[in-house]
Order: sequence, then C-alpha cells, then structure tokens
Amino acid sequence: MNLETKQKRGLFIGALIGAILGIGAAYLLLTAPSDPDEEAPKPVTAKDLLGLTGLAATLIRKLDDIRRRT
Repeated sequence: MNLETKQKRGLFIGALIGAILGIGAAYLLLTAPSDPDEEAPKPVTAKDLLGLTGLAATLIRKLDDIRRRT
C-alpha cells in the first residue's frame, strides 16, 4: 500500500483518536457505579441506542467535512 505522507499522518491520527475514545468508553463501562444501597439502574432503551448512533454518525460526517477541507 503506497500512501503519501499526508495520508499516513491522517491514518495515524485517526487510529490514535479511535484508540483514545475506545479506552475512554471501556473505562466508563468498567467503572460504572454499583452501590448496593441504590436502586437498580434503568435499562438501556432503543431510544438511547438510536441517539448514540446518531451522535456517532454526526461525528463521522463532521470528520469527513474536515477531511474534504484539507
């Protein structure tokens, strides 16, 4: 795969951002509060997942916009 320096830098930055976001998400999921005195946490709904998917799509769209400007 022959890539230009600009493309290699973009791939590296994208991989780094993805790794940081993945680590952050894993940390949040692993350190979820579990106080036995509190009531049970509310279940995740389809609305929550659709909202999260919409936010991810917006992020990807904005990143594509930035890519086209550079």
